[in-house]
Amino acid sequence: MWSRRYSIFRKSILRRMLMASPITIVIIVRLVSITTAFAQDIVTDCDKYAASQFDPQRKAAGVDFEKMHVPFAVPACEDAVRRFPNSMRQTYQLGRAYEKANQLAAAVEQYRKAADQNYVAAQLTLGELYARGKGVAKDDQQYIFWVRKAADQGYAVAEEALGYAYLDGRGVSKDGQEAAIWFRKAADQGNILAQNKLGFMYQNGDGVPKDDQQAAAWFRKAANQGYAPAQDRLGFIYLNGDGVPKDDQQAVAWFRKAADQGYAPAQHRLGFIYQNGDRVPKDYQLAAVWYRKAADQGYLFAQYSLGAMYANGQGVPKDDQQAVAWYRKAAEHGLADARYSVGLAYQEGRGVPQDITQAIGWFRKAAEQGHKEAKTKLEELESTQNAEGKNLR
Repeated sequence: MWSRRYSIFRKSILRRMLMASPITIVIIVRLVSITTAFAQDIVTDCDKYAASQFDPQRKAAGVDFEKMHVPFAVPACEDAVRRFPNSMRQTYQLGRAYEKANQLAAAVEQYRKAADQNYVAAQLTLGELYARGKGVAKDDQQYIFWVRKAADQGYAVAEEALGYAYLDGRGVSKDGQEAAIWFRKAADQGNILAQNKLGFMYQNGDGVPKDDQQAAAWFRKAANQGYAPAQDRLGFIYLNGDGVPKDDQQAVAWFRKAADQGYAPAQHRLGFIYQNGDRVPKDYQLAAVWYRKAADQGYLFAQYSLGAMYANGQGVPKDDQQAVAWYRKAAEHGLADARYSVGLAYQEGRGVPQDITQAIGWFRKAAEQGHKEAKTKLEELESTQNAEGKNLR
């Protein structure tokens, strides 16, 4: 209802402009601008169902692309664009809704319309479609063209993306120094991924002079915003005293911050620290708790470590079947130590029926990955089998 009245109001103003004096026209133009701005500020159902959390001009919290509900988003955004055809925010969000609905040609049309009007989120998204060849022919030059347009307007997410483009040489010549410039632009705006990346670049001397203090400073900026990988990295920095005074308590505290957020590598690290009494009192039960948290997320090293805890009865009841079950999870995804342990279980009949053929198979898999003990076991078993074969003849 409001949109129809607004449309009638605009038409009425335009008719009056044709008959008005220059001063009156100026007043009317300003009035139209005010009402247009007011229309831009109206929050619609399209904002509710299709806004992006990465859009700096959004009017709602934003919806993760994978969680967008197409039956709600598409009609809401089509209605919003009909009501407010000059709102590039609504146009961009209609593009998101169409993309989620896999109506790619329609999505590209809406993104391009908003991108041509310098809507930064649409420019970056259109570039990403060119990068993936989704709805358009894959074209790294077009990717850079649109990402740069958004980055040149100070859009931090695009600045970070352009940094990676220079780092990887995608659509541009590989240039670590240029990458660092763009990462810094994004990092200075609080972009945690860029801050974390700058930390690594200073730590490794990649595109910037190696500087452990600068590395620690950038990791801390991201860590203080709650970015778990940066918190984990800061734990290592305190553990080793790289750019900061060595501090075991700070190291464990940062590992715990990352682990409490569900970051599996940090959870596994805490498990190792408690299992070995490394900088904390030894606590097998707590070690098993942290290993399980990471193992349940599919973290291979934690699955292997939890298997070892069951094999040795550390922090959990000794249980060879559970040990083999956890070893197998990691082994099936390629962890050489786990493959070796499954091989031992089959060789000795611990937790599984004894099966030399199975043992040889697992030892061979581990040996092919360079596992020395597995190679030795494989040679022993194959030698024994060959000898037994000769004796039978």
